Amino acid sequence: MNKKVIMSYPIEFKDVSFSYADSDTLAIRNISLTITPGEIVLITGPAGSGKTTLCSCINGLIPHYHEGNLTGDVLVGPYNTRKARVGGLASLVGMVFQDPESQLVTNSVLDEVAFGPENLGVGRDEINQRVVAALQATRLTGYENREPHNLSGGEQQACVIAATYAMHPEIYVMDEPLANLDPAGRAYILQLVVQVAKQRGKTLVIVEHSLEETLPLVERLIVMENGQIIRDAPTSEVLAQGDIPQVFKRPDILRLAERFQLPDLTLTPAQFNGALRQKYTLKNATIQHNHNGHKPDSEPVIEFKNVSFSYNSEKEALQNVNLSIKTGELVAILGRNGSGKTTLVRHVIGLQQPSQGSVFVNGKDVATTPTHILAKDVGFCFQNPNHQIVSFTVRDEMTFGLKTHNIDPGEFESRIQEALEIVDLTEKIDSEVFDLGKGQKQRLALASVLTLKPKILIIDEPTTGQDPEMIDEIFAIIKRLNDLGTTILLITHRIDYAAMFAKRAVVLQHGKVAYDGNFRDLLINHELMAANSLDLPELTKLAVHLSEYGIPPWTVRFCEMETYLDEIVEVQNGN
Repeated sequence: MNKKVIMSYPIEFKDVSFSYADSDTLAIRNISLTITPGEIVLITGPAGSGKTTLCSCINGLIPHYHEGNLTGDVLVGPYNTRKARVGGLASLVGMVFQDPESQLVTNSVLDEVAFGPENLGVGRDEINQRVVAALQATRLTGYENREPHNLSGGEQQACVIAATYAMHPEIYVMDEPLANLDPAGRAYILQLVVQVAKQRGKTLVIVEHSLEETLPLVERLIVMENGQIIRDAPTSEVLAQGDIPQVFKRPDILRLAERFQLPDLTLTPAQFNGALRQKYTLKNATIQHNHNGHKPDSEPVIEFKNVSFSYNSEKEALQNVNLSIKTGELVAILGRNGSGKTTLVRHVIGLQQPSQGSVFVNGKDVATTPTHILAKDVGFCFQNPNHQIVSFTVRDEMTFGLKTHNIDPGEFESRIQEALEIVDLTEKIDSEVFDLGKGQKQRLALASVLTLKPKILIIDEPTTGQDPEMIDEIFAIIKRLNDLGTTILLITHRIDYAAMFAKRAVVLQHGKVAYDGNFRDLLINHELMAANSLDLPELTKLAVHLSEYGIPPWTVRFCEMETYLDEIVEVQNGN
């Protein structure tokens, strides 16, 4: 059976170009590509480079769902996607979209996972077995009766992956499957899908910006830019060709390995550590360890006092939370998927009201303060920008909040331009929202909030759908706003960036505050990190390996690690 599967379904692009309806720009151009059955392929490149469009060609969404002009042919085994029905291709191509919520169709996790096999005519006993296996594999056992649209973003992502897993497709296409997952979940899910593809002899195509996790597991690497494939070779060959400015940046560990002339594909901290010790004599560094505290003496602007909240009688989402956020702080809210992070911050703007306890913003009780009054001081960026955007064009979206809050129309243009400049979307002011990628929508949502110049800013997962350069830009924006005095609550799974910019971390575990303190102290509390699915950044793992030589075990910045390595490596042979 496996032999038949492996020989049956290559993917072939034959000089394929596509432009979306009402767009003069080719989203992909002149793509000629063959992916052989059983290959594990990573596609990466900047946001907007055509990766999602290419994936949508494989399962027939282009041309049958997304309107536009398609030239050339896409073949999946014997089927030409131009002629095959999307429903027919669905049995062969299991696709996990960038936005998991758009893929959820039923009222319970159990039904969601069973939906695909049922539509394929799989027998009841077999469906039950597949559902149990899929839920176990994606850490969703016990969620069977939960409503998918009430799950956290990461849990929704896991649910969609479980549903695809249960269908047993011939080809898995995963468009940023790690985007909403907690760090430990990312590593777990990625290893799971690669393992399943290998065991079942299936093809796996992953679109992903998180190269640290994916590169060690894939055989082939494709880099896209402006709708074209600019590199396509075995992973080691593409990496050996170096970085491409503003397009492709190799992981920090690999760049350090090149800098210190370590063997190729030294991709993990453990491999780097071993290779470094083998090549060089190491000496102790004399590094000043400045302990880095958060601002303790300013006034509290947000206070949670004994706050509990539950969505239903079965489970409390928040349990007796006490928390005080001071003026001008930048606080990272961390924790595994479903730990209560989004529920917590929704209380600040009154989108949720405590079952018990009270929340105060600038001394006002949120329970008795109208939302439009709170919104003058508090800006909120949702995890999914589609929950926030209400207009068809960028200009209308930027104007909407200003009108709602009765801002002087004479200030509209200057506020809009200033906010769009901050998020680097000025050139999109006359675009339709539909034409924006998810990362651009995320920045538009942030810009529309910034037009109101809030004193407190809550940002829920700002890096979803952003390429590495955009993530740098987003955190530069966050730092700039914080430097100007804005108090910021940041929910993120990017522990590396959070550790670079936030001095204080709050970790939620099953709705309770499991940690509230200095970020550096959290990074060296490995037991607490592991208990909350918080994986150490790759450079921090390397720092732990080398801490016996005086490298601080909380190191997260590339430039710092490079300096420390220069200090501990004995100078020899011109190195």
